[in-house]
Amino acid sequence: MPTIQDFETVTGVFEDEFTLKGSRFIGISMPCPTEEHIKTNLEDVMKRYPNATHYCYAAVFGGSEKKEKSSDNGEPAGTAGKPMAAVLRGSGLTDTMVVSVRYFGGTLLGTGGLVHAYTESAKQALSRITTKKCTACCTYTFSLDYHWYSVFESKCRDMMARKPECQYNMEVDVKAWILMDREEEFVRRITDLTERHVRLVKGKDEYI
Repeated sequence: MPTIQDFETVTGVFEDEFTLKGSRFIGISMPCPTEEHIKTNLEDVMKRYPNATHYCYAAVFGGSEKKEKSSDNGEPAGTAGKPMAAVLRGSGLTDTMVVSVRYFGGTLLGTGGLVHAYTESAKQALSRITTKKCTACCTYTFSLDYHWYSVFESKCRDMMARKPECQYNMEVDVKAWILMDREEEFVRRITDLTERHVRLVKGKDEYI
């Protein structure tokens, strides 16, 4: 399984619009972590903008694996989804979807005009966004006696993406999120610091 990597994604829903030869194009960007979100995002857009002529989209999802899907939604093949996907791909964003809502204005734009319009709509959808970084982490669970936990907390803090989750029982049961590029160093450091009095169990890689 490939190692996951850090990525940037959109923080919320953003939109902008323009008119070209009477047709109204509304570009909307929004989070899309999985393929299943494409359907729900489209349903939300259709409720907000009913009776439009087309709802074209492009989506990049799946974290750093960057899976793609797009649709021309009835426009001539390759004139909407593909150019929108190219804009989204060029942004470097993941887990993000752009939708272009078109209300036909009565004038045919032609193939070149449609490519231009949907490219511009995607660009405008991404022009006002704010983004956040999702940090790739490997996770470990382990138990330490209270003495070793204080050593771990002070000496391994710089390797963690967030504060560890702890349950305080006879020992301290810990779940730690370790920066992906610090994993080997973390394993070596905590093993040495605790004089090998630790049993590390690696869990599923996660994003923070």
